Amino acid sequence: MKLKRTLSLAAALAMSVFALAGCSGDDSSSKGEGSSAGGDSSSAESGADTPANVSADTGWEWSGVEIQGGGFVPNIIYNPTEEGLAYCRTDIGGAYRLNKDTGRWECISDMFGDDDWNLIGIESIATDPVEPNRLYVAAGTYTNGKGAMLASDDYGKTYTRVDMPFGCGGNEVGRGAGERLAVDPNDNSIIYFGSRSAGLYRSEDFGKSWNKVESFPTEGGYNEDGYSIGLTFTAFDKSSSAAGEPTKTIFVGAARTEGNMIFRSDDAGKTWTEVENPTAEMTGNNTKLKPLHGEVSSDGFLYTTWSFGVGPNGASVGAVQKYDIAGNEWKEITPTQKYKCGYSGLSVNAKDPKNIVVTTLCLWSPEDNVFVSNDGGESWKSLWDPETLEKNYEMVLDDCPWLYWHGQLKLGWWMTGVAVNPFNPDEIMYGTGATIYGTDNLTKLGTETVKVRPRAMGIEETAIFDFVAPKKLDDATPELYSTMGDIYGFRHDDVTKAPEEHFGDYPSTDLDCAVNDYHIVVRATEKDRASVVYSTDAGKSWQGIASLPEGTDKNSGGQVKLSCDGKILLWQSGTPGSEPYSTTDWGKTWTKCEGLPMGSGIESDKVNPNKFYGWRDGTFYMSEDGAKTFTKLADFLVPSATAEAAQTEEGRLYISVGAGGLYTMDTADGKIVRTSENVQNCKAVGTGAPEKEGDPDTVYIIGEANGEGSGVYMSQDRGATWKRINTDNDKWGNVNPKISGDPKLFGRCYISTNGRGIIRGDKAK
Repeated sequence: MKLKRTLSLAAALAMSVFALAGCSGDDSSSKGEGSSAGGDSSSAESGADTPANVSADTGWEWSGVEIQGGGFVPNIIYNPTEEGLAYCRTDIGGAYRLNKDTGRWECISDMFGDDDWNLIGIESIATDPVEPNRLYVAAGTYTNGKGAMLASDDYGKTYTRVDMPFGCGGNEVGRGAGERLAVDPNDNSIIYFGSRSAGLYRSEDFGKSWNKVESFPTEGGYNEDGYSIGLTFTAFDKSSSAAGEPTKTIFVGAARTEGNMIFRSDDAGKTWTEVENPTAEMTGNNTKLKPLHGEVSSDGFLYTTWSFGVGPNGASVGAVQKYDIAGNEWKEITPTQKYKCGYSGLSVNAKDPKNIVVTTLCLWSPEDNVFVSNDGGESWKSLWDPETLEKNYEMVLDDCPWLYWHGQLKLGWWMTGVAVNPFNPDEIMYGTGATIYGTDNLTKLGTETVKVRPRAMGIEETAIFDFVAPKKLDDATPELYSTMGDIYGFRHDDVTKAPEEHFGDYPSTDLDCAVNDYHIVVRATEKDRASVVYSTDAGKSWQGIASLPEGTDKNSGGQVKLSCDGKILLWQSGTPGSEPYSTTDWGKTWTKCEGLPMGSGIESDKVNPNKFYGWRDGTFYMSEDGAKTFTKLADFLVPSATAEAAQTEEGRLYISVGAGGLYTMDTADGKIVRTSENVQNCKAVGTGAPEKEGDPDTVYIIGEANGEGSGVYMSQDRGATWKRINTDNDKWGNVNPKISGDPKLFGRCYISTNGRGIIRGDKAK
């Protein structure tokens, strides 16, 4: 995912532990029992606590609007001893476990909410090869925030959390390296983690506590684009010790400005030496390649990938090398090709040490490639031939058609991680900047066409800007329109299926569709000649408005609202100091909105096509002549308020004022009243279909009510009483202040996130 949210958060200064998601406080951690390692449940220094777990039986079910990916998946990790067990990590959307029965990924980090949003960018994952139920996650999106180590003994259902004295960089340069976390395969109570700026850390109690390995000689020291890369991988030579004893021989990769980049210990981490590697010198540049991935094969070799420019962008040259552990000798095994690029993804088959898979990095033209060796790197086959450019693969995208990306069929980009299924060498999965791809006939490479298919079912990793659910008019009514970062937005005919195609190559800041005609859709954009684009065929085609009103700039985005019949467009440009305007002919002519201040928030009535609303600095305004003139309705004196119009009641607004709660206004009398003292905080409000015809709209909020803490609440009596409909296991990380009910279906609501896509709530059947 290319989008970043950068916040200045103080890093934790000390380590502490607390249980998450109802994790047991039992300190039973003997190996082989699979019991909970809940640890101390005291509050962390960050101020986070362990809230009482809300019953999972709220009557609501939560899932994602199906896109399948949409963001960067840096790596996939198979467990070598439990068939079908696999995990993947995303840069801003959390960690996932593969459901071996359904083939879908399930998010295992949704218990983190706004207070811990930084923890849904995942730096590294380690799955225990001895007790597969044990899982370790290094969590932290940015290094200027707090990083944490998460330990689970139930496949990521619950965690013990340790706040670390350094940050993690799940969405920073070098996030494709790894894995930085690794479990000792002989003594699985021991876990190592190579940090970006604080050196090497070790746990000797199944991740319940961590200490710096003081004997490790470097913290790395290499920076790229202002980001510290640090230690890039940890790998164990299992054959160097007997089961039950700490592994003696350990390797750690380090991104340094000088000196050797690989460090070796032969006494279980007590002392370390540099592994000399003359083949890593980059000729003509007086610098060295940096190691990205490292894995030890069962026949005694350390395999490594290298790159100048650690990625996911900027990798200009690279190498693949293997190191004879017993003979202390390096060998260059880089695939022979004429193209200059980095190498990143690496997987050594746990059941067949000669079976090696690597990926290129930043080979934008012709495209990145996947290389496969069945003789330990002595020879390679690839999914496309570097000499003839002949494709040895076929993309099969029927289950996720938007990935056709306007005909640009390619294996992917930002291919930093790849994994061979240790129980099925026909299957690999590799991450890209948009999804996960996989194969099911890889061993036939060279004799038949390899099928490459999307494998991101269940993963939703998009940064959402806006969405709107059209009113049901006929059987062709879409379920949802959306806008988002990187892949721009979609028309969803069925929110349980991946959409056909995205909305063109420009992002949008706002979106609306006509309540009484779903064919008419409008978007405010930041990358178009007209700043506003519209569709009259339900998003199948788009065109820009004819002209710009006075005082507005191209690419300025802003806010857009349509009258409920779709005949009037109200636009508040994002240009600083610009006035709001309306048009009835798609921008051929514009009318300045008299009486509405510049920079106002705007809304349209969902029943009366001539009514529009605006607010600025605590004052609310209304137009009854199609947005031509506005008159003052009320002085509210809360400058940060936002408003949402009711779906079925003309003239009713619901007003969100954050810590001030939720208010409603009946514009017939202009009175603003608080809906209920039970709402202590309202970050966002939305309206949806009532349960029965004639009832008031269902109102949804993100906020706090009934003294139950932060969550998602609904009301069926205009806000007088409230019911919480999510649990403490359903928080979705970095939630944006946007919620909307569906006018077609009672009980359905949509929630915007920055990294977990569009969350969908439905009343359980």
